[in-house]
Amino acid sequence: MLRTDQFKSVTCMMICSFLLVSCLSSSPTPSPTATPSPPPAASPTLPPLATPPPDHVPAMRSEFAADLELFPNGTRYEIELTVDLDAPAVTGHERANYTNTTDTPLDTLYLRLFPNTPGYGGDMTVTNIKLNDRPVEPARELGDSALRLPLDPPLEPGATIVLTLDFTTVLPTSTGEGYRQLGYYDTVVALANVYPIIPVYDDKGTGPELVEGASPELVEGWNIEIAPTYGDAIYSETAFYTVQVTAPAGMTLAASGACAPSALNRDDGNATWTCVTGPMRDFNAILGPDYQVKSDLVEGITVNSLSYSNHQEGGALALDWATEAVRIFSDLFGPYPFSELDIVETPTYAGGIEYPGLVVINSRYYETLSQDMEWVVVHEVAHQWWYSLVGNDQVDDPWLDEALTQYSTLLYYENRYGTALAANLVDEVFWQSYDGLVQSGRDAPAGMPVAAYSQADYGAVVYRKGPLYFHELRQAVGEESFGAILQTYFKRNRYGVARPEDWLAAVKEIVGDEHRSLYEQWIAGTIEQQ
Repeated sequence: MLRTDQFKSVTCMMICSFLLVSCLSSSPTPSPTATPSPPPAASPTLPPLATPPPDHVPAMRSEFAADLELFPNGTRYEIELTVDLDAPAVTGHERANYTNTTDTPLDTLYLRLFPNTPGYGGDMTVTNIKLNDRPVEPARELGDSALRLPLDPPLEPGATIVLTLDFTTVLPTSTGEGYRQLGYYDTVVALANVYPIIPVYDDKGTGPELVEGASPELVEGWNIEIAPTYGDAIYSETAFYTVQVTAPAGMTLAASGACAPSALNRDDGNATWTCVTGPMRDFNAILGPDYQVKSDLVEGITVNSLSYSNHQEGGALALDWATEAVRIFSDLFGPYPFSELDIVETPTYAGGIEYPGLVVINSRYYETLSQDMEWVVVHEVAHQWWYSLVGNDQVDDPWLDEALTQYSTLLYYENRYGTALAANLVDEVFWQSYDGLVQSGRDAPAGMPVAAYSQADYGAVVYRKGPLYFHELRQAVGEESFGAILQTYFKRNRYGVARPEDWLAAVKEIVGDEHRSLYEQWIAGTIEQQ
């Protein structure tokens, strides 16, 4: 995510070219998703889950289709979403196959209800919860943003359980504390994390002090804390999604994965799209009645740029920057395995927000064509490598994706526009901000959880000081070794959840421990800044 106050203006270099193509399809040749001729109506019953899921192949580039077989125990979500603009609300049905991939029997399964957190501002209710077709009464925690489901008998390591439930999410229409990542604003429907999601169970967990009234054994291992409203909230594992979205037929859909129309112009005036993903951490969909779509093909990936009909110039610029970013990052870090990437204009209050296979960009950039827009678009595209493909705990270790994404954005400018401009940006965007931080007495380690910073200092420390660690490391080890570190880190943690020690392991593999002190100075804060 990039807030509008988390970067300085960058030097104007808006020279671009672009191709005007059509949009959004699961096939290599894009086609419109708004109003094609109606095929036969789809069955209201979702197809059965399969392992590996052959129906998810359209979401992958052909040479990466075998990646679907890497996760035989990955959670499989099947979700039906129906959008009611009059309410406005979303009703849904969810089925999830969850396998205990830990070495510990689980006597509890948690669900996160992100719409009920302050940063989302919605209202989700969940009913008819069943585990292996047996009704379950949940315990509600964290202001109804977490549901604790008892498992009796416990779910043994390697065992699988089938969760089914119904839910309704009332979409917010006025802004509270968040970024408008969920809601119905200015005719645009944003469905970020509109469904219940199973959180990560690991050796960190949340800690009982963050769950008021809960005993330690109830939260041990589960990551369920409510994130601050000024950072990213999601910490989730790679899973597979099959999602049916039903909404008014005049809307255009962009979503994580690849989507195809399965039924249009039905008697109720709605359309239904079926979307499938590759191995992705979460799912988002955006719907709007006024989108124009431009597409391009780069590295075998269809990049779609969706902008309002009166913002076509901004949509074309976003497409150019995104396609070039995909090309550069694929070369620098490793390949993007998915068949599509969507760049979508929305009325979000953030500068931009990342989701797997989809990023949203603040509409004001399309209105003003600000010189900052390129940085925002490229930053969110870089998150497809650092957050989507290589995951991390964005709540507790935000530097692992945000600081690295910021420095990756700098690498884009260097590769596209030259080293002189990049050197100026290092000074203007990072060093000058950091110097101000020090002079004001607000310097802090860049490796702390989001909640450890004030809202102002979170951006200043993580987004502007944090990238200087990567810059200093690069200067110390040289171009070739730094590139090898990035590629090793990506390759070893692709689709997984990386922790700080995984980054350090990649550094050690390439250059040894000689430069560990840089991490201690900039990130951990255990050595005083020089």
